[in-house]
Amino acid sequence: MSQNLQQHILFDVCFENKGGSCFRQIFFVFLFLSLMPGSHAWGGETDFKTFRKAAQGEINLQKKLIEQDPLDFLSYFELGLAYLKLGRHEEEVQAYQEALNLSPKSAQIHYNLSIAYDHMKEGRKAIHHMQKARDLYVTKRNHRKIRTTQRQLKRYYFSYPQDTRAANSEK
Repeated sequence: MSQNLQQHILFDVCFENKGGSCFRQIFFVFLFLSLMPGSHAWGGETDFKTFRKAAQGEINLQKKLIEQDPLDFLSYFELGLAYLKLGRHEEEVQAYQEALNLSPKSAQIHYNLSIAYDHMKEGRKAIHHMQKARDLYVTKRNHRKIRTTQRQLKRYYFSYPQDTRAANSEK
């Protein structure tokens, strides 16, 4: 009975959501169902395969949305998030770069791009985009995000001291 329940809930969540954040909703429904008594959702290789399959499904969905509207920066951003879940950082960076081309004043895209470059150990680019994100958040007066970007920058300055000097000399 619980197997049928899981299939129907996952189907309904995906079907109702035509906007593209289906993956997050699947994940939370999966998490909820895994906490139910008698559930073994986190217990083995099959579940990791399910996670990867859902992430790949999100990538395919975002690519279809991009084909329908290639000027929608949010679809590129969501595609980058889907690549992040699979650890495919090169593709993640490409998706964020496309989103940034369409929306260059988006602090969130700069922030995520910076994190992606950090995963790839490209300190100079990570610092550059985190500084851009901070500057955009300062313009918007979003103090919580300013503090977050400043903490990230401090971590980058510590992790990439040679790139910090290079980034400061370019100013």
